[in-house]
Amino acid sequence: GMAWKHEIDFHSEEFRNSNIDKKSTRVPGCVATVHVWATIIEDDDDSSLVSIRGNSDAIVSKGLLNLLSQYLSTKTVEEVLALDASTITDQLRVRKALSQGRNDGIANMLQVIQRQLSSSPELLLEETADVEPSTDHLKTKVNGQTKKVALLLSGGVDSSVALHLLLRQGYSVTPFYLKIWLEDEMAHLGECPWEDDVDTCQQVCNQAGVELEIISLQDQYHERVMQHTLTEAAQGRTPNPDILCNSRVKFGCFLDYLADKRAGEFDFIASGHYAQLQRTKEASPLDDEDAADGDGGGDKDNAEPVRLRRAPDPVKDQSYFLCALQQFQLQKLLFPIGHLEKWQVRELAEEFQLPNRHRPDSQGLCFLGKVKFSDFLNIHLGIKEGEIIDAFSGEAIGRHKGVWYHTVGQRKGIGKSLFPLATAKGPWYVVAKDPKKNIVYASNQYDEDVFAQARSEFHVENIHWIAGEPPSNNDRDGKTTFQFDMKIRHGPRLVVGNLELLEDNDGIIKL
Repeated sequence: GMAWKHEIDFHSEEFRNSNIDKKSTRVPGCVATVHVWATIIEDDDDSSLVSIRGNSDAIVSKGLLNLLSQYLSTKTVEEVLALDASTITDQLRVRKALSQGRNDGIANMLQVIQRQLSSSPELLLEETADVEPSTDHLKTKVNGQTKKVALLLSGGVDSSVALHLLLRQGYSVTPFYLKIWLEDEMAHLGECPWEDDVDTCQQVCNQAGVELEIISLQDQYHERVMQHTLTEAAQGRTPNPDILCNSRVKFGCFLDYLADKRAGEFDFIASGHYAQLQRTKEASPLDDEDAADGDGGGDKDNAEPVRLRRAPDPVKDQSYFLCALQQFQLQKLLFPIGHLEKWQVRELAEEFQLPNRHRPDSQGLCFLGKVKFSDFLNIHLGIKEGEIIDAFSGEAIGRHKGVWYHTVGQRKGIGKSLFPLATAKGPWYVVAKDPKKNIVYASNQYDEDVFAQARSEFHVENIHWIAGEPPSNNDRDGKTTFQFDMKIRHGPRLVVGNLELLEDNDGIIKL
């Protein structure tokens, strides 16, 4: 069960003089300041109860936290830990009544509560340092020879913890730093951060007793990722360079480099991604025939497919960014921290006493660092002003500086491009773009019935099946249709939808 305790005034003398402030956690991802503290208490009948204390500086957030606690009061501790944060507002039956930000806020509250409960000594959980993935299918030695891993090291905490886990599991690890920063852009927009990253990587490697290698893939990144990104943006689309970076550079060009320049030297590539791989047999070594064939030549007909799975941490899960990987790449990969949540990785970083253990998580695109994507687009695509039109009335409500600066569904940042009279009638959302006419369409009725179909139905093309082929046919009325749990953007939220396959590898998704 769940016992809701009294609210805490985080500015009171009682709170300042107690040790609660040291144990409470601020809920990430909330505009308001929200703190929660969950503990386990034993009831008279030996059942486990959960005591939650919390407060917020916003009335709505207080109410949502109270609503969540009342729902959890009907659950056991084990049931609370088993809840899916990405669907909690569906279970509360409030998803449609709340904005996306508030839905995510409740999910974050639950994740913090689950994290605190998982680390409670009352549960007698194993120490975080003892949590390791099942590697029965991956032998670190074959015929007495230690398997070798090429690890992508970025300077962040995640890949550094991955390095130590691999070493502890008995692999021979060589860390590689991939230099993909675009120096010309950095010269225009600010100081290039890659030197600081390399310095941090060197400190991590020195502590671990391994030698760091630096590989420059800037030309390949410019050709395979950046040009595609700019072309797509100019056509009014919203590309995701990180998806391309993973499939074409980190696990594309780098895999090619190892097969060409270091053939036979490494068995696997590893990284600090939050994702899991499910194998039915031992992974293939990197020097298999056609292993680096960019057309997927390493995916043999009789090979058991590797399944890409989400990480248990719904907020940090990076499977979305790995969705373009092919079987010949997945067969060679290891994700040493994919089974862990972020707080567990942080605890391991403390245990290993990593020199970068207090370094904050990186944000933004992998090749821009702290540089804003809009500034990057401005250098290459410039400014092309046009009208912002109310999609419902047809009236001009503002001026944009280029359709590539806006994306469908966008709310944040559009206000500064609107006329003052229109701003007062918001919030406004981008609902469509017409690159040929150089028009951005917006609406302040995005959540109304008039846009119900636009919000729930969209066309997809170039469908990529990670397993190599779609599931067994599911014909409905002569149409091939599948129902999936879908992640339509990076983040913790999953939605249920149907995919109807069309010709030319296209499809229609209906949520």
